[in-house]
Amino acid sequence: MARASRVAWLLLYLGAARAQIPLPCADRAHVEAGECCPAFWGDGSPCGSASGRGRCREVGGLGGRGERADFRLGWPGYFFRWLCWCAGNYGGADCGECGFGWRGEGCRERHLAVRRELANLTAGERRRFVRNLQASKVTLSKRYAVYASEASAPNSRRSFRRESAFNVATWVHHLTSKTLDEDGRPFYAHRSTAFPVWHRLFLLFLESEIRNVTADDSFFIPVWTWAGKGGCDVCTRDLFGSSGSDGHLKDSIFRSWQTFCADDDASDFGMDVICPPASGSPILRYNTADPDFGGLPSLADMQACLGMEAFDSAPYGRTSLHAFRNALEGNINPQNPDQITAAMHNLVHIFCGGTLGSVLHSSNDPLFPSLHAYVDKLFEQWLRMNPKSTYPEGQIPQGHRARDRIVPFLPLWENQDFFHSCREFGYDYVYEE
Repeated sequence: MARASRVAWLLLYLGAARAQIPLPCADRAHVEAGECCPAFWGDGSPCGSASGRGRCREVGGLGGRGERADFRLGWPGYFFRWLCWCAGNYGGADCGECGFGWRGEGCRERHLAVRRELANLTAGERRRFVRNLQASKVTLSKRYAVYASEASAPNSRRSFRRESAFNVATWVHHLTSKTLDEDGRPFYAHRSTAFPVWHRLFLLFLESEIRNVTADDSFFIPVWTWAGKGGCDVCTRDLFGSSGSDGHLKDSIFRSWQTFCADDDASDFGMDVICPPASGSPILRYNTADPDFGGLPSLADMQACLGMEAFDSAPYGRTSLHAFRNALEGNINPQNPDQITAAMHNLVHIFCGGTLGSVLHSSNDPLFPSLHAYVDKLFEQWLRMNPKSTYPEGQIPQGHRARDRIVPFLPLWENQDFFHSCREFGYDYVYEE
């Protein structure tokens, strides 16, 4: 990937699916029936209906089922027309779990995790975090399968397959980042209004998956506060690993990681090939300032970004000016919001380069979640500074409107659902006085 991967991220800037399927439904019989209402283990009834946990319900707004259909459209209609809808605080594909922020009998006990700064973790806490992250890379997800091509030939047969918890999350981001043409349409997670809410749900999903495979209910994704830093201060031996001039990690357990969903580059601009089986390649990271855009964002950039009053503005894309979302995503200069340039989140990806420098592959880097935890923390700060703000309405692109379902996640969520304080979803951050 090397320096070419940085170009991939710049193409996103310049303009050049949880279709993770619940394991009980990951077969052709369920897809042909259009139904995913698994039996709750506690009472044997679909969606735990006998225990009042939920019920099987038909879903509207379905997508097409053509041979070459983009199954993200009209999500999740390509796969299922009937899904579990959970009552109260219950959650999960079969309503057999608790929703975000709840636990205990009847899911009536509030649970709040605090995502702390990496810099403030003790040596033991760092080791525990790295150990859990490594476990998620090598342990099969107990909940979900991915839907992917069986070969790298375009339009080859697709099937469900099990993957590690981290790879399932990688697949989700990769799938959502695929476009249908070189003009970059459609983007479900980037370049428009839903950017912060989509990544908020992604982090919640990954956090939940890691807790599930490690049995560590206290696990949280720590924050890499990148604003105002001279370099990647968490790219160290005890965390994410330093790298040499060739970009390869040299002193971390993560040097053994191989990228996932990285063998369909020839079909990046389409859905003909989706994550075929491949050996992958090592994680690369360069951590050097870009000659055109400079180093990591400054504290002044961060403060100017938080100071913007409008969450988003027309045309609700990468050219939206004076908009917090577009400044945070990194398409305009926070200190000069009339200037379109790489900044904030995008600039961090460009600075790190390598695997993180590729839109499609960036979620393979173990640093990705902590990088985005800071994006989410800034989003949360802005929400608290602007308590009367609501999710925008207007000529917003497909996939980013308030009532659009967040692709490709199951259970179903809408973008507007996450335009609320993170405390409603069972987590918070430490804020400086």
